[in-house]
Amino acid sequence: MSGLFYEKRSENLFAGFICDHPFPTHVHDPVEMVYITHGTVRMTVDGLSRTLGPGETAVIFPVIAHSYDEVSPDAQGLTLIFLPETISQFTRIFRTSFPSCPFGRLDVNNKELMWTIGQLSQPREDEGLTTAYLHVFLAHVLPTLTLQGTDSHMESGLSYRVLHYISEHFTEDISLESTAQALGVSRIHLSHIFSQKLRINFRQYINTLRIDQACRLLGDPQYSVAQVAEECGYANPRTFHRAFLSQCGMPPNQFRAQLASVKTEFRQSR
Repeated sequence: MSGLFYEKRSENLFAGFICDHPFPTHVHDPVEMVYITHGTVRMTVDGLSRTLGPGETAVIFPVIAHSYDEVSPDAQGLTLIFLPETISQFTRIFRTSFPSCPFGRLDVNNKELMWTIGQLSQPREDEGLTTAYLHVFLAHVLPTLTLQGTDSHMESGLSYRVLHYISEHFTEDISLESTAQALGVSRIHLSHIFSQKLRINFRQYINTLRIDQACRLLGDPQYSVAQVAEECGYANPRTFHRAFLSQCGMPPNQFRAQLASVKTEFRQSR
């Protein structure tokens, strides 16, 4: 999958394992923090790339483009994803600034910090307790960052509004013209944002979002392929088939069969 997309997340707070596979460039409103305990993960955050190893972190502020480029087979670690309003003490920091360098290293000799990371790494249903541990974690991590204001930062302006609007309407009959009108900008200006800043044309971007959603829906057997096409904004099943084949390298039915096979193998291995 190529290009940049706006990822909608349903949860207010997530604490769990790091992404175990490459993931394309995306932005989202929550903060994302990654801490590596084993192996390596190569990430690109706001145009800066680095291979992170044990003890190293990446801190991604809201609406900052980032990707997981390479993930070693033995990679392990902690990922925290949360809305800035989760802890009011830090909301203003996350909403009005961003780090000059998103990468860093934590003090592995700090017993309180390491204990907190251990607690955050344990699955639990008590969100209040997780929030408390997150508060301690942030108190240790944020002072290590060099922050600057967002006034001139591209992602905090029109480009973010474009991505956010499209994330809400990509399954509809959407066009460059209708999007420009909804956002109060010229068609030429909007086209410039896609070609010069996002480096993907409007139609390719819409197809990226639609096929990404189609891949998720194809994992649900209650949807037929034709229903998946309609749910993702394709009025013509043939158009959906061509777009899916172009992006995924296989037709939807084959993708669904492979997905079912992987799920069966996973269940049998447990």
